[in-house]
Amino acid sequence: MLIKLALVGLVGLTATAEGSKWEEAARTAGVTVYARDRASSEVKEIKAVGEIAAPPPVVLRVLADYERYKEIMPYTDVSTVVATEKDGKVVHFYTVVNAPLVSKRDYTLHIEEVSDWREGKGYLKTQWRPSEKGPGPKDGYVRVEINEGSWTLEPMDGGARTRATYLLYTNPGGSLPTWVINKANRSAIPDIFEALRKYSKEPKYADKK
Repeated sequence: MLIKLALVGLVGLTATAEGSKWEEAARTAGVTVYARDRASSEVKEIKAVGEIAAPPPVVLRVLADYERYKEIMPYTDVSTVVATEKDGKVVHFYTVVNAPLVSKRDYTLHIEEVSDWREGKGYLKTQWRPSEKGPGPKDGYVRVEINEGSWTLEPMDGGARTRATYLLYTNPGGSLPTWVINKANRSAIPDIFEALRKYSKEPKYADKK
């Protein structure tokens, strides 16, 4: 979703190092985190897989409630939709992340829904990349230039639960050492899954028949 959030596929995620394989990096809170090398980069690409006790459409509604990220996602100071396209299937989303011990980061994402879903089968998916539609760089914020990823939501138990796969390649910029970036990107993920598990229980996101 960076440091503690780099939200929130995958355009641009094919440049992994040749022969690079996913290696398990952490397993906690019902989430397994994997990492692998990217070509010409010391920053790892991250994948996380976990289960959520709600149907995929419910989880997607939480993920797509971008204006509410300030409330539901950790360390988010600002969450604003700056533009939409394709009847809402494409959203340009600006956010400011205020993580501990580092200066604030900001970025705008081009988020697109690319689902293959029919009658409760298939998958629901959003993918993102940087957008140029948001505000320009601001004093006091480090602008994040690299942030690409996706969420893929697949039904389990007849659609009652969700297998969620999160992919992320991001560099929060600034003068952070690479090992700090890689550790932060991994450690943030359980918090994001916990937020999805918590808010997918809210009636406002209930599955609509």
